[in-house]
Amino acid sequence: MFVLFLLYCYLSRAVYCVIGHCDPDENHPEIADKIDDYLWLKLRQVQTDNDDQHNQDNFTLKKLQCLLYEDFGENYFSGYQQPFLYFQVLILTAQFEAAIEFISRIDKLLCHAVHVALVLYESNMLLLPQTNQAQLLTTDSSDDGCMRRLNFARLITLYTRKFESTDAREALQYFYFLRDLKTAQGENFFMSCVSELVLDTREFEMLLGKIERDGTKRPGAIDKFHGDTHKIIDLVAKDTEAKGLFEDAVRLYDLAKKHDKVLELLNKLLSQVVSQASSTQSSRDRLRSLAFGIAERYRAQGAEGNLSNASTFFLLLDLLTFFDCFHDGNMDEALTVIKQLQLLPLAENAVETKVMAFRHYNDEVRRCLPDILLATMNILHSQYKNAKTTTSQSPYSGWTGRGEDGGKETYLNYIRGQAKALIMFAGMLPYRLPGDTNARLVQIEVLMN
Repeated sequence: MFVLFLLYCYLSRAVYCVIGHCDPDENHPEIADKIDDYLWLKLRQVQTDNDDQHNQDNFTLKKLQCLLYEDFGENYFSGYQQPFLYFQVLILTAQFEAAIEFISRIDKLLCHAVHVALVLYESNMLLLPQTNQAQLLTTDSSDDGCMRRLNFARLITLYTRKFESTDAREALQYFYFLRDLKTAQGENFFMSCVSELVLDTREFEMLLGKIERDGTKRPGAIDKFHGDTHKIIDLVAKDTEAKGLFEDAVRLYDLAKKHDKVLELLNKLLSQVVSQASSTQSSRDRLRSLAFGIAERYRAQGAEGNLSNASTFFLLLDLLTFFDCFHDGNMDEALTVIKQLQLLPLAENAVETKVMAFRHYNDEVRRCLPDILLATMNILHSQYKNAKTTTSQSPYSGWTGRGEDGGKETYLNYIRGQAKALIMFAGMLPYRLPGDTNARLVQIEVLMN
């Protein structure tokens, strides 16, 4: 009977404390010997801000949160031995951010932390830091009590880092939840993560899509997440360009329909390889295939771009053909191409006009000029040697001159005149040629005199 009397007393006192919201420091261990009972009693004693809000002795939710998180803490609850118990304590006292951060530190529970965070974030129940550069769990000077802020973006990227290189599509699913957040630079966090993912995995076509030969776009994985995919692709293209991956940037700008940027980058790339001999799987061969494919599509479907960039682009394509003929030994065909381009003077009376016209060419074309001059001079020398050694006149097909000797000597003089025009042109250019270019041009010309 005495035991029952004591139990009745303990229960009566507990009920009184619950109803009267008093004695919050009393834990009632006689009846609240389990964490569920303890939390129920404490939560029932919590007073809202409207209950005599000027009384400093009120037992508020903030005080309960501080008691459990700071005074007791994870060591008291044997957090790492009983992670779900401590997680339950924090969740039931509305400390969602601290609860998520705690189980995220346990590797096998990280996925659970992420998925709980996703639900709470989508329900607008998470406090986030002012910047996404913050630590995973932080406090803010403007917050009261034991309020914590969870860096949701950092949590997601921490989790996806485990599998993004092997399962980019899955990582993309998680990144989509970051679409309303901003990076420190003010960029959309989802777009920034997509850009980083594409650059790390190099899964350009799978993630972003591809432009087919007929101009239609094959959808990528991002197309189902975002209506305006061009903005994402444009951002990835800029990041790719900034990292020096210019060929990839060309394809991405093409995908984003930034035609002028495509031409600008291709011009820079082509000018570096245009004079090289073609070889299988070389960068020149790869760029040639890319450039001709784009040119064919832009001609057929039209392209929005700067007229100067477009004219330079198509001129560089013609110069690719010229050097292909030159390196293959098709000298007559190469000379036909260079004459049709009207880039160089092949007569002394055209030198001044061509020098004036040269001022209007872009740097990409000017950069190729030394190699064009030397190749053309070598072609003339080849034509000269062939004409010199043959017993019959065998003039270049574009020449229509005649002479008293049947045309041979006149034809040789015609070639010398073309070579002299190139020497004059090189000397009058308002552009500094490499030191040995003029010397080599003169040496070749001397061989024809």
